Amino acid sequence: TTSAFILWMLGYPDRALQRARDAVALATELEHPFTLAYALFHAGFLHLWRREPELVGDRAVGVLQVADDHDFPIWRALGTCLLGAANTGMGQGEEGLAQIRQGIDLYQGLKTPPVFWPLVLFIQAGAHAQAGREADGLALIDEALEIAGRGAGMTLLPEFQLLKGDLLLALPQENGANPEPWFQRAFDVAQVLDARMSQLRAAVRLCRLWRDQDNLEHGSRVLRAVYDTFTEGFTTADLTEARVLLDSLP
Repeated sequence: TTSAFILWMLGYPDRALQRARDAVALATELEHPFTLAYALFHAGFLHLWRREPELVGDRAVGVLQVADDHDFPIWRALGTCLLGAANTGMGQGEEGLAQIRQGIDLYQGLKTPPVFWPLVLFIQAGAHAQAGREADGLALIDEALEIAGRGAGMTLLPEFQLLKGDLLLALPQENGANPEPWFQRAFDVAQVLDARMSQLRAAVRLCRLWRDQDNLEHGSRVLRAVYDTFTEGFTTADLTEARVLLDSLP
């Protein structure tokens, strides 16, 4: 599952998906419930990145089934958060947010290292964004950014920065919110990390902003340079979105 995440970040979404499926298949074959819950959760998180909420929900239900069958409190907490993110992504905002809060309450009551905490914050902040409660998501993503800035989860930093920009972009402009620096930081950090998927996602956002600022040529050039490095995954939401945007530019 770790290599699936890395393949996704490096810009190989098809291989990432297959690797996650292989992980779930191997965990099932091993008949080791804790490993199966681990694999299902991380496969679900990959689907969350891929913007496939129905599949996120399927994996979350699997996690919760294993957790209930074998009394795994950590996976019950994380599976509940993942299910909440899935429901929010499918338009059930308040129900999804309530499930995430329930999962967080369960998680915070456990005596376990907070290794998943930045991911939980990211899930919760993203759910607030999808539910139209962007202001509530800012404090959550700021905490995740602070943790990532201390070196805990450096590879996730571009995604956290992108979400911060998305939250700011949705706020009324009279609040002085400026998402562009966050999108640019995400682009720059992703470039250093060779995280092409995060770089593409940042380029899409920057291209839209620059289009609105009558800087079409620069935006198109930046986005196309990243898009043209991809060799697979052209049906995923992010690459489809980038292709549609490029086709709309002169």
